[in-house]
Amino acid sequence: MLREICIILLLTVIGIASSLVGGLSLLSGAEPELEAGEIYLADAQALNAIWVDARAVEEFEESHLPGALFFDESDWETGLFELMNTWLMQPRPIVIYCGTEACGTSKRIAERLRKSLPDAEIYSLKGGSATWQE
Repeated sequence: MLREICIILLLTVIGIASSLVGGLSLLSGAEPELEAGEIYLADAQALNAIWVDARAVEEFEESHLPGALFFDESDWETGLFELMNTWLMQPRPIVIYCGTEACGTSKRIAERLRKSLPDAEIYSLKGGSATWQE
């Protein structure tokens, strides 16, 4: 009996190990993991957040989330001033997004804003604007 249990246990461990090495997840259908400071769209929508669009001005003018503020990283002072005016009037979480998952602009801006507004709750949107444009 003990021998059969050991064989079953060994086969189970081998199966799990091969699935993990082969790239299969134990939790199929699970969302990709968040990095520090990121937030999923559904969670951000539930926060009544201040949305900050970090894409190029042309993309912002073409489409953006209702009420989103445009933030040009190269004009930091202007973007920070406009965001602080909004945040100080009604402090609430801030969610920054850029074009895609690979775009690092929203993460860079979020990191800098955490230093400028240490009391603010600041996130970058996982997946960028592609998540709400689907």
